[in-house]
Amino acid sequence: MSESFLRSTGRKVISRASAKELGAVNTLLVDVEQRRIAAVVIGRGKNAHLVEWAQISGFGPDAVMVVDEGALRPPADDREAAAIEGRLELVGKRVLSERGNELGQIGDLTFDAHTGALEDLLIGDLHVPAGSLLGSGSYAAVLDKSQEPS
Repeated sequence: MSESFLRSTGRKVISRASAKELGAVNTLLVDVEQRRIAAVVIGRGKNAHLVEWAQISGFGPDAVMVVDEGALRPPADDREAAAIEGRLELVGKRVLSERGNELGQIGDLTFDAHTGALEDLLIGDLHVPAGSLLGSGSYAAVLDKSQEPS
């Protein structure tokens, strides 16, 4: 089942063990090399926490289920701290080809709600396979040259 980054934002996060609401999805942290979601960022600012994708027991249209409250953790490194601060957000990020040509902006991303694997990047009206994503940083995301118009 495909899901989108934009539709996921604001979705409630619930502990499966206690049925307690733990917060809401703020953003999704992507492992670009693996082209999959590494963690879900819950909340904002100083109250933000992360949940590893492995601790997600269900990613449904109404809520994200985590194993239990113990799955929430603070950022472990600078990359995760940057994700909590919104500096690694892919939606809205400029896109360049590996040759350095501007291709547009990421409007949304789709992913498999069961595995967390990225499926497509939406750039304007174009659906680009996630396998084309080579890297992402504070300035831009980079796609392989096959996505560049001829």
